[in-house]
Amino acid sequence: MDLESRKGIRHGLQDSRRAGLTQFFNEFMPVLLSESYTFEDLLHALANWASEQPQLDEVVGYLEKATDEIHSAN
Repeated sequence: MDLESRKGIRHGLQDSRRAGLTQFFNEFMPVLLSESYTFEDLLHALANWASEQPQLDEVVGYLEKATDEIHSAN
């Protein structure tokens, strides 16, 4: 199998994983919301998790900013 074929397979798998994760959140978010959690709560939890992942240092700031933006909008 050549490099281009491998790249195509890898991208296809990535697309499938993202589609699966999107489907998961489409079903998971109503459950969270029904339990009085908010999207802000989810972002905060993701920021906390990301802060424990050294390779995601930059991402933490964006997640915290998004959380602040949602908080100030409410």
